[in-house]
Amino acid sequence: MRFKSSAVNFNLFAKLELHHLSFKPNNTALMTFSTLTQTLTSAPNTMAVADREDDHLCSESADTSASPPLNHESLFLVSSSNGYLTREARIERAWSHWKKLGEPKLIVAPMVDNSELPFRILCRNHGAEAAYTPMLHSRIFSENEKYRSQEFTTCKEDRPLFVQFCANDPDTLLEAARRVEAYCDYVDINLGCPQRIARRGNYGAFLMDKLPIVKSLVEKLSQNLTVPVSCKIRIFPELQDTLNYAKMLEDAGCSLLAVHGRTKEEKDGKKIRANWDAIKAVKKALGIPVLANGNIRDMDDVQNCLDYTGADGVLSAESLLENPDLFSASRKVDQGELVVEYLKLCEKYPVPWRMIRSHVHKMLGEWFRVHPHVREDFNKQSKLSFEFLYGMVKRLQDLGVMRPVYEGSCLETVSKDEHGVQA
Repeated sequence: MRFKSSAVNFNLFAKLELHHLSFKPNNTALMTFSTLTQTLTSAPNTMAVADREDDHLCSESADTSASPPLNHESLFLVSSSNGYLTREARIERAWSHWKKLGEPKLIVAPMVDNSELPFRILCRNHGAEAAYTPMLHSRIFSENEKYRSQEFTTCKEDRPLFVQFCANDPDTLLEAARRVEAYCDYVDINLGCPQRIARRGNYGAFLMDKLPIVKSLVEKLSQNLTVPVSCKIRIFPELQDTLNYAKMLEDAGCSLLAVHGRTKEEKDGKKIRANWDAIKAVKKALGIPVLANGNIRDMDDVQNCLDYTGADGVLSAESLLENPDLFSASRKVDQGELVVEYLKLCEKYPVPWRMIRSHVHKMLGEWFRVHPHVREDFNKQSKLSFEFLYGMVKRLQDLGVMRPVYEGSCLETVSKDEHGVQA
């Protein structure tokens, strides 16, 4: 998972986590994002206004309710005479479930504020075969109805679906997981977040030196849910430590493991290559399905990763934000068309404006580099509207920026100025 969607929003959430939402037994204070921005923002500047407006839903009229509950088989509840299944039985049921889902190989990774419902559906429309929700805070999710309704939405087309939580308390995690198990195919535990907010909250990759807690989280879910539990991890510097960690998770009841081939210290995915050798070793050591995460920028990377690691699927994060068409075989979709498609999905499935602002910046990044004055106009908008965003895309298209995404390394059409003159 990545905290790259909005620096302002991340800083606010970090403050919230530190002062109000940390995993402390006696701390019950809760705040929504919009309440938070009003509390922490005092200076009456444009950015502060943008923060408050961006925390509002883009629409209030559309139906964002979850899809009807599915009747999952009780396969994933403990059913043996002594209360535990053999390793062979657990692996068999893990594969049975994975195969029922069609063994998806092209998967949208969990991204805070970025893998929300409209973006998941956009990626599914362009080749993605499964997706993760953004990381959800298990305690807040259990206690705060507004947080649940705004941060977790789904629909019947949104399957297969992993719902990811961060946690360090088994009972709290189970309470949150039970609220979503009818609407997903896996409940996923975030064991890979390397950010300072995870250190403060005592979750994510900072549980890698607290393995008894990790084991208790997995066991609690695997023994009490009707859907399987999956985990997403980072690797240790030493391969054997990674293998021991992965085997412990499998033994605790993890039915699918996603491995990010970087350590918790290796945060910059653009500068540090993921270790596919470690992922390959994990896949060889485990019996359950294993997904690979890291170095997935295009379909060539997808095939190379699958071939090299033997993984059962791949996750992509940052590259999908820039190119939601990454998993598509056509690779001929115009960036403006992708943005328009995304905006229409946001009108159907409302999300906070901050998410829309972030996605538009990512998807139109190359266009903005050619026409920075359009980006400046965009950044000046303290309150976004669909009318403005559709108009901005049309404005860019009129300027001649019509290159299909990732078709070559430079813009293929002639760029024009505002008066239609070739630049």
